[in-house]
Amino acid sequence: MMPQWSADNLLAWTEQAFLLASAGSLLLIALRVRHARTKLAYCHALLAMCFLLPLLQPWKHPVIARDSAAESDADPVIDAPHPAISTPTGAATPIPASSPARSITPVIKSRWPQIPEGRLILWLLAAGAAVKFCWLFGGLWRIRKYRIASMPLYPIPEPVRAASAVTQTDALFCISSDVPGPVMLGWLTPVVLLPESFLTLGDEAQCGIACHELLHVRRHDWLITLIEELAGTLLWFNPAIWLLLAETRLAREQLVDAEVVRLTSAREPYIDALLAIARGGQHLDLAPAPLFLRRRHLTQRVHSLLKDASTSTLKLISSYAFITAMLALAGWFGFTSFPLIGQPLFQDAPQAQAPRQVAAASPPAQIAAQVTASPANPRSTGTVMLPPNPPDYIPSAPVPPDPHEPVSSTPVRVLTSPSDRAAANALLMQARDRARLRMPNTPAYRFDVSFTSGGNTLYTGPGQLTWIRFSPQRERWSADLNGFSMTQLLSSGRLLRDQHVTMIPMRVHGLRSAIFWAAREYASGDQIRSAAVQWNGKPATCLLFSNMTGEATLTQARLWEEDEYCIDNASGLLQMYSIAPGTYAVYGYSRNLQFHGESLADRITVYTGGAIALDAEFSIADAGPAEESLFTPTPEMHTDDAMVNFGATTRFQMKTPNPYPSKLVQCVIVHVEVDGSGKVLEEELSAASDPALVQMAFDLVKQGPFRKVGSTQWQAYFNVRFMPQSGSNQ
Repeated sequence: MMPQWSADNLLAWTEQAFLLASAGSLLLIALRVRHARTKLAYCHALLAMCFLLPLLQPWKHPVIARDSAAESDADPVIDAPHPAISTPTGAATPIPASSPARSITPVIKSRWPQIPEGRLILWLLAAGAAVKFCWLFGGLWRIRKYRIASMPLYPIPEPVRAASAVTQTDALFCISSDVPGPVMLGWLTPVVLLPESFLTLGDEAQCGIACHELLHVRRHDWLITLIEELAGTLLWFNPAIWLLLAETRLAREQLVDAEVVRLTSAREPYIDALLAIARGGQHLDLAPAPLFLRRRHLTQRVHSLLKDASTSTLKLISSYAFITAMLALAGWFGFTSFPLIGQPLFQDAPQAQAPRQVAAASPPAQIAAQVTASPANPRSTGTVMLPPNPPDYIPSAPVPPDPHEPVSSTPVRVLTSPSDRAAANALLMQARDRARLRMPNTPAYRFDVSFTSGGNTLYTGPGQLTWIRFSPQRERWSADLNGFSMTQLLSSGRLLRDQHVTMIPMRVHGLRSAIFWAAREYASGDQIRSAAVQWNGKPATCLLFSNMTGEATLTQARLWEEDEYCIDNASGLLQMYSIAPGTYAVYGYSRNLQFHGESLADRITVYTGGAIALDAEFSIADAGPAEESLFTPTPEMHTDDAMVNFGATTRFQMKTPNPYPSKLVQCVIVHVEVDGSGKVLEEELSAASDPALVQMAFDLVKQGPFRKVGSTQWQAYFNVRFMPQSGSNQ
């Protein structure tokens, strides 16, 4: 599997590498591991492991459930932590997994181009790496200048000849007035640059220094140092890597020091040489050349040379065993706390069959009659009583009137008996099944939409959307809206796009939801209410679903957190869907659009806050060879590592004190679009019981932050409940 890189994955990898490198380096220091050879090998292994972390761990792949009748990949159920928001009290409120939502969210247009946060982070990291590369190449260029300006050492002093003989290695020795200390450079043709002060040292000191540099040549340390510098350049933003590289350089020098003393048997003269070089002046690191002495390593190197005590094998083994166990624990913690998110996996979700069988067995009018029949006791239906409201229950202000709300003064019946609830679900599922788009047995089709979007959103005006579907595994959709253009292709298990996009316009997101995912099945514990209404002069049944069991009042027609569906009794076709008060998707059938014997809506008009947000007309035809040819990926198409996915729409409450006196809970419904990093992209008002509270509700929702969900963009409806303060509801 190739890694799918994005800003979130890069951040997670950085956090994992920081945890692993920090733990590994600090454990070395804490356990006082001083065996240079094993320490150097350990540091190199740990550095390599930090780079290989994406390949050493299982990636988390969000599971997008392709429910053929309800939610699917364009409105997916993500197998990842749900977003959460913090209330003003600081408590995190999770988004209920069973809560639905369908719509869109705008914000004030900006005259400045928006730079996505993830892309900005990537650019900053790339800019830092570029600076580090320039510094590295500047060091190489400076070394080259020093090499050209140096003079070969001739004749070769006898101590240098002795060092070459004892190490069985040779190199070109040169005297340079630019370097403050000995430095080795080059791989195939190694060169050792010596300062002018080298000639003033004693024979044993000269032999030790020459032996040190020739051991670097024999070990190919110039090439290894170059690789280390490249690693540090790529991970320049990770301070734990700096610590690990410092320990690596120190271990290498300690290893070479020990080998020099072993070969020359001249410990004190060699230490004197170290001190003499240290007194020579300030030492500048010449990356990527391994210097004879770095001032910050002087104390540790001298201490290591003076302490002539070998580490016992048992202590060494036990230390590294403990370090390995701790690193395994740190790695597990890093993998679970900062997982890498791969491309989503698509799978078909199981479908409930019982409601469809009821719908198929009964005509729509018969089901509607069963759902809307009013019982003698409206508070008791069948044998189930509604739970009473809690003692501290404070009623909410009524939902404000809206011209598109059919359930206003109509009596509303609470359905509690199993037969009534089954009939309501059957009616809803039948309305869903009448539009058989995205069903497993739907014939291959091409669906074209021409629409106009409005409102205070980032993208408005005329637009086009095309959906071609041969099977759940072979789909193609494209969208164009006032400068936004995008084509997505799902074929042979690959998800491709023609260009990188960092957000999907809210109107495009909302239109897809209104077309394909308006109706869904509800949890068994949800409250269901029904009302008989007249829609365009014809009898219709409106079903209202919510999880507000016990809070329903018969005096209030529409609750603040109810999904509403209005279905024509005669045809069983969906006429209107409302995810929240103030937002209504109205379905039209004036052109009698047919597809393989099924009637489909030919128009959808979405109203938000009393104004038209979307007006769309549809056409559908069988997909043929012309559409088949569009499934060949173009050269511009690629697997977008940071591909924005359509997330599930949901909703939940926020509670905050009401700054104004009130005896009722005042509600404001705010519709938002949130990106995968938890940032609110756009927001709009759906409905409010008190207009004076709208801006405060907007400000509360904007605060977030929401939990990160990878590259998934999702929608939510917030019911911001302004609670009466103590004494105001008396």
